[in-house]
This record gives sequence, C-alpha cells and structure tokens, in this order.
Amino acid sequence: MKGISTIKDGSFSCNHGKKECDANRLQSCVIDIFKSSGALPFIVCFERIIHHNTVEQAMHACSAFIRSQYRQIRLCYDGDRGTQLQRIAAHKTMSTKPHPILEVPYLLINDYTPSVDNNNLNVMILPQLLNKWFKLYS
Repeated sequence: MKGISTIKDGSFSCNHGKKECDANRLQSCVIDIFKSSGALPFIVCFERIIHHNTVEQAMHACSAFIRSQYRQIRLCYDGDRGTQLQRIAAHKTMSTKPHPILEVPYLLINDYTPSVDNNNLNVMILPQLLNKWFKLYS
C-alpha cells in the first residue's frame, strides 16, 4: 500500500484509511522478525494482491513466505509490539533528512534520501525491480 501515515493524538492516521495502517503494521512486524532481505518475498507478494483483498486475506495468501514465524508475526501484529513498530516507522518517516518524505512511493537506501528529482527516477524503475524480485521469490 502506498501512502503516508501520521500520528495525531497518539493514534495513527493513514491517507488510505485503516487498511493502509493495518498493512503498515503487519509489514513492520514482518521486517522486524525476518529483517529486510528475509521479509522481501512476503512484502512483494503482499503488495501485489493487497489492493483487491483485505489485510487478513493478503496475509493468508502470502503466508508461505512467513510460515516459520507466522505465530510470532501474528502476535506482533495483534499486540503492542506492532503498534510500537508502527510508531518507530512513522518517526523515521517524519525525521528523514536531508529531503523530507512528501510523497510516496519514496525510496530510502542505507539512510540516504535522494532529491525529489532523483527519487522520481528511482520510483520509475521500482516496478521493474519488484517484477524481478517477484520472479525470484515466486
């Protein structure tokens, strides 16, 4: 899901509503447990189908990629840890330098944020990268 979430009065608000916030929380849990490279197959699968499914349906459909840690991820997603991870991610988003995140998708590589023009170029090649990763992990 693409969008920017914000924290207001201690609660999360996402551009695309509760579904986006739930998807962000789930992906934060998957990344926390599997780390970035291990989480990638699940995230690629999830992003390809989430638009036509609920978060629960997409999680179930892509569960083969997280099977070994499914229970842990579920506990994280349903519990305080998921909310804590979502808060950490929102803080990182709001404090990105030197170029703040104003639109999505936005690429952040090794804590480097490109200028808006360079980010737009990176975003243009993102579908090709996702296709390549999807083929690797399908």
